[in-house]
Amino acid sequence: MPVEFLSDDQAARYGRYHTDPSPEQLTRFFYLSEQDHAFIGQRRREHNKLGCALQLCTLRFLGTFQLDPTAVPVVAIQNVADQLQIDSAVLPQYLRRVNTRFQHQQLILAHLDYQPFDDVQAFRLIRWLYAQVATSTVRPSVLFDLATAHLVSQRVVLPGVTTLARLIARVRDRLSRKTFEGLSHRLTSEQRANLEALLVLPEGERLTPLEVLRTSPTRVTSPALLAALLRIGQLREIGVGSLNLSDVPEGRRALLARHAQTAWAQTLLRMGEDRRLATLLVFVQHLERTATDDVLDLFDALLTSLALKGEAKRRQERLRTLRDLDQAALVLQDAVRVLLDESVPEVDLRRIVFSRVGQTRLWEAVGTVQALASEDDDTTPEALSGSYATVRRFLPTFLKTVEFQGTPTAKSLLEAWRFLARQEEGGRGKPKWTEAPRSFVPRAWERRVFPAKGEVNRQAYTLCVLDRLQQALKRREVFAPRSEQYGDPRAELLQGPG
Repeated sequence: MPVEFLSDDQAARYGRYHTDPSPEQLTRFFYLSEQDHAFIGQRRREHNKLGCALQLCTLRFLGTFQLDPTAVPVVAIQNVADQLQIDSAVLPQYLRRVNTRFQHQQLILAHLDYQPFDDVQAFRLIRWLYAQVATSTVRPSVLFDLATAHLVSQRVVLPGVTTLARLIARVRDRLSRKTFEGLSHRLTSEQRANLEALLVLPEGERLTPLEVLRTSPTRVTSPALLAALLRIGQLREIGVGSLNLSDVPEGRRALLARHAQTAWAQTLLRMGEDRRLATLLVFVQHLERTATDDVLDLFDALLTSLALKGEAKRRQERLRTLRDLDQAALVLQDAVRVLLDESVPEVDLRRIVFSRVGQTRLWEAVGTVQALASEDDDTTPEALSGSYATVRRFLPTFLKTVEFQGTPTAKSLLEAWRFLARQEEGGRGKPKWTEAPRSFVPRAWERRVFPAKGEVNRQAYTLCVLDRLQQALKRREVFAPRSEQYGDPRAELLQGPG
């Protein structure tokens, strides 16, 4: 069983003094209490007292005994010797009788209430290791350190370095096999074939289907967004998205998904069947969620890009028509001067205005101001007004592929989204445009979406829905259940009775 996860340095430091204890450590682990003095005082010879005290402090500090009980840093030996008022030079005599040091170890275990690492403690450690491996993705070398700290905290004497390393490797291997078998056995023969097909290189192609599917879009265009939506459809055709994997710890799923994201198809093919199928199952479900994230990120970037381009065009058009607006303003200025002239009788006001300015010219000026001047601070409707053709390329697939849910404040917007989806489906159940939800439409969009009573501008309505959807996704009022980044923000809140 492989236990090569331990580095030479980590193995060398296990259960040994690798450096001098710090002053704080000397105070915490090498201080002899009254009970310690009473226990050590039961030894008759000075070298036995000093050797027993050092073994006691070593157990507290390292969690185990040293093969050579005198292999203790000089600073620690002198600290303990000073407390016992014994000359540290007598310590080598402690090695003369081997049975004495082992007898002292048994007495020290009872004095400090430590337990030897026997079958009972091994069973308890295995249960603890299973819990750690099942709920986390820490590296085995880190798990080794955690297990060491756990044994010390439980007052259990540390086993040998090889014993502990092999125990960790065995637990990880058993749990992995159990996980792989449990996941692969949930698959039908058709699902297995679909997953295996991801690793088969089609004739004349350079990439396997798996490598193609895990490649995210890189361009912000409507064709790229359409391709990203079709990618979700291809993942769903594999047919494993509905399998419930909630019993598998999230950390284990994340570890399998990360491995499949970077591994070559040949590497996955060399795995055992259960491990390969389990890895692909977890990864395809993860990939569907991240692919949805890619779609929504791309949708946000594309709509923002369209709005910026439209705004630049709007400003350019406004600069071009600024001269016409100035001319109209000067005509209206002449008319207002007559209106404000107190010397002009009120009964002759209209006649004088028309005679000086001209009725036709005045109406033309009013029409120009009405057409060019804007009373809305939000220029998004005008900026997006020319984007319908671009949006239309991906909209039908978007409506069919991505499912949205939301908070109560987004109810009207979601109804409008479903209304557009039913429009795309067509058929006898196709709703009329006069039945389209209206309450989500903001004031800035109203004139374009509803140009007259009972009328609905279909293009403006569609653009308004997409604009509102973009904003609602940013505010997390709308979310995609099958998404990582844009999932339900309430999912991790505490649920159930308090």
